[in-house]
Amino acid sequence: MSTESLFSAHWHRVRDVRARMADDVLISRHVYRKRVSWVLHRQATGISHRLDTQSFELIDRLDGTISIGEIWEQALEQRDHDAPTQDAWMHLLADLHAADLLVIDSRIPVEALFERRRKKRTREQHQRYLNPLYLRFALVDPDNWLNRVRSLADALFSRTVFVLWAVLIAISGLVLFANTERLFDDVAIAAQFNPYVAALFLVVYPPLKLLHELGHALAIKRCGGEVREMGIALLVVFPLPYVDASASSVFKSRNDRMLVSAAGILVELGFAAIGVLLWFSSKGLVSDIGLVLLLTGGLSTLLINGNPLLKFDGYYLFADWLEIPNLQARSRRAVGKLLRRCLSGESDNTPGPEDVAERRWLLSYGLLSGIYRTGLMLSIAWMLSERWLVLGILLALFALFQALMLPVWRGIKALFFDTQLRGARAKSLALGVPLLILAVLCFLPLPHASVTRGVVWLPEQAVIRAASLCQVNEVMIEPGAQVKAGDVLFRCVDDELDAQMQYLLARVAELEAELSGLVRSDQVGYSKRLPELTSTQAMLDDVQQRMDAEQHRAAVDGRFDVNGTSILLGRAFSQGEVAGYTIAPTGRTIRLAFGERRFADVDNHIERIEVRIQREGLNAKAFTTSMLSRAPRASLEVPSAALSSFGGGPHAADPAGDGRQLLNAVVDIELNWPVAVGSAPIGEHVGVRFVHLPKPLAGRLINTVKRAFMDRQPV
Repeated sequence: MSTESLFSAHWHRVRDVRARMADDVLISRHVYRKRVSWVLHRQATGISHRLDTQSFELIDRLDGTISIGEIWEQALEQRDHDAPTQDAWMHLLADLHAADLLVIDSRIPVEALFERRRKKRTREQHQRYLNPLYLRFALVDPDNWLNRVRSLADALFSRTVFVLWAVLIAISGLVLFANTERLFDDVAIAAQFNPYVAALFLVVYPPLKLLHELGHALAIKRCGGEVREMGIALLVVFPLPYVDASASSVFKSRNDRMLVSAAGILVELGFAAIGVLLWFSSKGLVSDIGLVLLLTGGLSTLLINGNPLLKFDGYYLFADWLEIPNLQARSRRAVGKLLRRCLSGESDNTPGPEDVAERRWLLSYGLLSGIYRTGLMLSIAWMLSERWLVLGILLALFALFQALMLPVWRGIKALFFDTQLRGARAKSLALGVPLLILAVLCFLPLPHASVTRGVVWLPEQAVIRAASLCQVNEVMIEPGAQVKAGDVLFRCVDDELDAQMQYLLARVAELEAELSGLVRSDQVGYSKRLPELTSTQAMLDDVQQRMDAEQHRAAVDGRFDVNGTSILLGRAFSQGEVAGYTIAPTGRTIRLAFGERRFADVDNHIERIEVRIQREGLNAKAFTTSMLSRAPRASLEVPSAALSSFGGGPHAADPAGDGRQLLNAVVDIELNWPVAVGSAPIGEHVGVRFVHLPKPLAGRLINTVKRAFMDRQPV
């Protein structure tokens, strides 16, 4: 028995009204979640409304001769405790009247009906332009043409064709499984989206989408429906055909409704399977077309069109499978009811057709789909901003408007006009909770950290660098041998130094002879030429030091190793280039790199630095360390390819380089090696965590957004 009051203070306003169903309302019996429902569909407006059995029994009595009050009194006598309250009965009538399914006054002129229809179409036109990701423009009515190809629809959606489709999908799946490595390589090349791939995409996708939409239209015809609208839709500013498949909503059979929803997906997956066979069995242009068919018909269908969280085919298929019509709108209402109940502290006793499981589905879908759609729109805005910054910003603002500003505005209106939210509790929670969240975001310091990967490296004294541009002409100790500090490892000769040495020796001898003759005869001339001798002698000493440095020695005890190839004799090095290493059993550092703009956040207010190192036979453990040095400016080169994507590192490598060249500038950082760790292999990856001083989340979000937009600008 309902706990609501049986009577209503407004009952006198509708008690004597004599209403009836509109003449063009079609009634069909549906079964949703093992419960019988009745769908009322008005042909003049295209509006459908679902009723449970008890509500329909009341509505079915409306014939224009019996009053609303008399129908309620009859229900009270027949149902007793199960009879609806006066408020519930009026609420049901108000919904049907708002949907233009009831005729309250038979004297309403025909012009009023056309005016309502015009307003409805105006609202529909406005709805078409509310989502900038999917704009629709109606062009033609294809129903007459589709009637002429009805036999084709029956043939395509037959069991025989479905079995052939399933066999094709199975074969293509086996081909993909057996050629996974080739597929990944080809997809990686196609992902670069060069002009050739873009042209293939433009050639393949529109016809494939047209066949997709024809699949929906033919499925509707096969099930006995009508298709009254076909046009062009702009999907993220890309023009594609579409058909209006809303006629399937009144099909009695759930299987028919699901077939219409799945028809486009089945068509695209079938062509994706054909694309797999073309890609595998051919080469050149045909193979490339097959790959594009696979990507557009397979991945795009499964990730976008088949995703139930987006209002495309997957959504309608999911709703029909759950047997929950109008899933998205009802889920929004369910979330709104939950919020009102939380704010007011009062349960909502408005009657509804949902059971407990259905309410759970509605709440879950409402929350997940809202979060997902907002995130997807922001992601698309982010991708568009890389090439069209203004368009990306506008789309992001629209997403934030829909996800935050519009619900907030509706909530503020509800606080003033919703009778359920007029209490002090609702207003206190509605104002207090957002203010509390805002205070937490802006003023509560929260711990945070920056995480990256580094590599085990050697201290600078263990690195052997070429003193000048030179070529190795003699190797004293072969790479791989154990050496001690001071051992001569190899000799790297600069031929120009020999010529400079001979010239400077001759010039010094010449100046000394000349000055020895002037010392007694011409003191003034002697004083003028003496500085030249001094400078020449200094140059000679410098060349001598550089020639002495041609003999490269080990600075520490350890194993001698070279950079790159193991062959050292005959190799040429530029000045400062790493020629080799002296790898000691102990003594390591950690090298890592941060993006140039991100490093500003990392460098400020560091509380501690932790490294996570995997010890042999033990689980990874965190050790505290400190910063040893950092480069004074950013560079496009890292000391090891292990820091770039070439060697599994976090930074994108330049495809034209040797793995150490990057696409974006980074700041090189060197950390001390934790003493407690001991030794570790050179080049091994370690996790590095910069723990910052606590900071409010709002400031961090602002910095993240600023850095993101700065990354969209050229360095």
